[in-house]
Amino acid sequence: MAVSIEEFSRIIIATLDLNFEILKNFFTLLVISSTNTSLVSEGANLNFSNVWGLIYGGLVSNYWNSFTIQEVLNATQHNVSAMNNFSIAINYLGSNATTVFGDVDGSKGLTYLQKGVYDYLKSNPQETEKLADSLAGMFKAQVEFLIKLMESVNTTFT
Repeated sequence: MAVSIEEFSRIIIATLDLNFEILKNFFTLLVISSTNTSLVSEGANLNFSNVWGLIYGGLVSNYWNSFTIQEVLNATQHNVSAMNNFSIAINYLGSNATTVFGDVDGSKGLTYLQKGVYDYLKSNPQETEKLADSLAGMFKAQVEFLIKLMESVNTTFT
């Protein structure tokens, strides 16, 4: 498959823009769901204490996942075959760092793609403006969400 760096960059920017919009809409939905008068009058509005419950659930899950990863890494230290594969992978990646990650000129690997995105934005200011609007909108929605979430701290935690 051959695709131009400009087309690749256009898709990257469009994906970023869409993801910023999705996050903005998600955070806005959380805030609106907590204050919508119809939902409030029915007692069906979002309770930010329950958002803290989701955060807590994520923390607990991550806590136990961390134990699993720690156990596997500890076992790897005593398994010669696993250590061999680990060493080969690190050595192979390290010896191919320029191929994978690229160079400072942006002429190889990942930096070639990153430079392509940068060049695309530099030559398409309307796309840069659109992306900036999406990013700022997402940031505003996150701040509004954070304020609502923090307002519920005293009623959530005892």
